[in-house]
Amino acid sequence: MTTKAEAALIYASWGWHVLPVVPNGKVPATQHGVKDATTDAEQIARWWAQNPDFNIGIATGARSGIVVFDVDPRNGGDSSWYMWLQANGNAPDGAMQLTAGGGEHHIGVYNPEIRSCKLAEGVDLLSDGRYFVAFPSSIEGRTYHWEASSDPFDGVAPFSIPETWMQAYRAMRKPESRQGANTGGSLIQGNRNNGLTALGGAMRRYGMTEAEIMAALSIANETRCEIPLPSSELAQIVRSVCRYEPESDVAASASIGSDAAEAILDAARAEVQEYYFTRATSYLGQPAPLRWIIKGWIPDSGVSMVYGESGSGKTFITLDMACHIASGLQWHKHKTKPGLVVYMAGEGNYGLRQRVAAWCKAHGVQNLDNLLISNKAIDIDSPAAAAQIINAVRAITHDDAVAIFIDTVNNHMSGDENSARDTRNMLNACNIVARALNASVCLNHHTGHAADSKHRARGSSAWKASLDASILVTKNEDSIEISCTKMKDAEPPKPLFGKLQTVPLGWIDEDGEEIKGAVFVIDENPPERKPKEESEIQKDIRKFTNAWWHAGAEERDGVPYLSRSALLEYLMTKEGLRESTAKTYAQESKKGRLIYNLLNAQIIVAHQHGWVVSDNITAATLMVRRKEK
Repeated sequence: MTTKAEAALIYASWGWHVLPVVPNGKVPATQHGVKDATTDAEQIARWWAQNPDFNIGIATGARSGIVVFDVDPRNGGDSSWYMWLQANGNAPDGAMQLTAGGGEHHIGVYNPEIRSCKLAEGVDLLSDGRYFVAFPSSIEGRTYHWEASSDPFDGVAPFSIPETWMQAYRAMRKPESRQGANTGGSLIQGNRNNGLTALGGAMRRYGMTEAEIMAALSIANETRCEIPLPSSELAQIVRSVCRYEPESDVAASASIGSDAAEAILDAARAEVQEYYFTRATSYLGQPAPLRWIIKGWIPDSGVSMVYGESGSGKTFITLDMACHIASGLQWHKHKTKPGLVVYMAGEGNYGLRQRVAAWCKAHGVQNLDNLLISNKAIDIDSPAAAAQIINAVRAITHDDAVAIFIDTVNNHMSGDENSARDTRNMLNACNIVARALNASVCLNHHTGHAADSKHRARGSSAWKASLDASILVTKNEDSIEISCTKMKDAEPPKPLFGKLQTVPLGWIDEDGEEIKGAVFVIDENPPERKPKEESEIQKDIRKFTNAWWHAGAEERDGVPYLSRSALLEYLMTKEGLRESTAKTYAQESKKGRLIYNLLNAQIIVAHQHGWVVSDNITAATLMVRRKEK
């Protein structure tokens, strides 16, 4: 019996571009979906060596030289396909697959005139940008297999699409056949996605809901497009325009240019995945290895953050990372993924010029064309920003980027960084640009102002929750420490210690005095770390923890819980406080006192008649110790 790995290699040998699909499902197992499809035998072998149970996806369109007529009986495709054949002639002899859902895949020779579209109810025509699942893939025990007399493994080739079918396809472009509804609008020529996105954006500007826009665009799609878009793509357009709040002039998207519009829509499509469940047995095989931009520090295809106090050197660090990636050099003995880097600068472009020049001189780099630096800041979360950023990058190069550095969050965000909603909007906007450019995002951000907030990034807790990695930059006299405070899918790396080293640039100012730059270098002999004095918030955490243990280490929904009465009892019996003083410690509104401080630092949240620990690290540490006792 042919294994999935063997079948994938055979398909590739025919020139059909292959991609791995999750076991027991139809969703791509790679980060960029159908864009990752390849005929490279070594890459295919690596994929299926990592997990032999991967299903097989095959890209359609010009890359593989095929189109697929996808008949889905669950959506009425069997009757629609019968009527299509009755009207336009029987299917020619050629490759045909029976699907796991009881449908059919009829494989035709690619015709550049054909675009992916909805042919009829339950019948989709798959061409460029789409893929289909192929033999011997299986879902819930049901296997895809080639029909016995139409098996390409026996030499049966895709069929040439009959002229009668092409005539019927071309007829779909004629407005007369679909404008009986008297829309009053002209046919959308050229790029259907651009036209429908502009219409949807204008509707959203005037406050229409997602459901209303979907209903209106469904009619426009059927009556005003040369070839109607598949319903799944229409839904993605609606979701993309509804990311923005009403009263924003999203209709301006009509003038952003087809490249930027396509990139934004591709990004929205990439974010929308089919909802599915997977049997846990498929998790037993080794997954694809975690990919890195900077190994151990910055994950690939994710969102990371470098944060620190003003003057800590965080811009030196992010720029140092960006320059190493763009030049293909290791970042202080950590492997990088070389490639194009987009650096969105919001502070001091002249100072940035000195830092880049100093870095190149210190590292002997003569060419840094792979680093693109913006001339000013832009509010990424504003409606037209994504298009502006993509267009600005594409004006220089059509290469995909490896990383996008945003320095700083505050200078590139119009919303409130303390609002969870505005934070999510900002992150969504970043992800749209990142997916359009196939890049990772690294944010440069400040820490909180209060003494007890120096250990965390400023603003909403939604920042930390959404990050794949977070890196804290601290400065003690001349020594700079870089430490990982969160690494979602791997072990955090050990801290790095360094300092800023002066670099003569050979420049002079208007008074003839020498201008120097600086560059971050690793300190091979870092200063001894003095034991840190316990901060006020650490003291408060210790008191709360002691009270929790004293009260019997209660938990609610798997996290530590302490009642108000138990806290008061501890403060009076163990800390020796009078009842009136203990009550002030337990008041949520008493600034500078125990509970106020912990709530403000987002260590705890109110729950029932007391509080639960909301900080993940603190909660996990206490629960582990509780189990050990």
